Amino acid sequence: MLVSIQDLRSIQERCEIGELVQRLDVSIDRLTVIWDTDTGSLRRIFKNLKQAISTRVDSFEIHDNVRDDVFTLAKDFNEYDSINIIFFQLSTYGGEQLIRIDFNPNTLKEFDGMKVWRQLMYFARLNSLTVRLSRFDLAFDILNRPEIVNLQHIKGGVTHKVFYGRGGELETKYWGSSGSNVQVRLYDKNKEIIAHKREEKLDLAVNPFWWRLEFQLRTKAIGEEMVQDIMNRLDNFGFYKLDHIRVEQRAFTIIFLNNPELLSLAFPNLKSDSIKKKKTRVRKLLREETNQFAEELKEVLIQNLPKLNTELQLLVGEFLNLENK
Repeated sequence: MLVSIQDLRSIQERCEIGELVQRLDVSIDRLTVIWDTDTGSLRRIFKNLKQAISTRVDSFEIHDNVRDDVFTLAKDFNEYDSINIIFFQLSTYGGEQLIRIDFNPNTLKEFDGMKVWRQLMYFARLNSLTVRLSRFDLAFDILNRPEIVNLQHIKGGVTHKVFYGRGGELETKYWGSSGSNVQVRLYDKNKEIIAHKREEKLDLAVNPFWWRLEFQLRTKAIGEEMVQDIMNRLDNFGFYKLDHIRVEQRAFTIIFLNNPELLSLAFPNLKSDSIKKKKTRVRKLLREETNQFAEELKEVLIQNLPKLNTELQLLVGEFLNLENK
């Protein structure tokens, strides 16, 4: 039975929030693996890769693209419905050819794709390919905490974009640009699942509120220090009560937290340097609050490091390890 966005909203409105079980979890949500070589032709290797997969995969299909440098390993449900498991592309960056492989580890495991992935890693070793990550997404699942829509970010110099649904409800928040080393996305996971028609993954009776805070790390941000980097970034996210902010400063603080781009319009008598100094003072005051939410996320990350490392070992061998330094 298909579930609509309106069905989701109706369930959320009827539920007793105080009776819901709140939970946090963390997982690897997406990886982009790059293959490279100092010897041989990557175009030839890419062609051989496609042929090797075509002859060995069971219960999966190869979806060709109009271009010969792109194809997808997919799971077909029927003539009209399928889901992408692994995306392959022969790309060119700065005049250099690379093989790009993009996938969601959770989807890979859900549809028993680990056998195929092991064959891919064997193919890489057989062809003496260099393996590295160019994207690593770490996702915090935030269950039954509807107040998450009020999550604020207080670090300066970070691009902030907000998208709303047709009913005016928050749908997605972005911190950081798409081209930056780290971009953070907060979005309604239940709504995404409904949009993708994957209702079997929903449990609205238990988790009517399911949001995801996703850290998207790209090449320069991926390495041994990235766990500590994520934990440092978590300190910039929180819920702020403003009780300790003086009354005359609260209007500035509220606009700073919600629409910082409007500060110059709201306070036309303040010069840009004055606004910058006031923002610095506000951040300092906000950091004086105990950021319980950030501490909870850090704790769940530390607790799950062994599990995350085990998963990385299965997916990309030993070239990347997550450590809390």
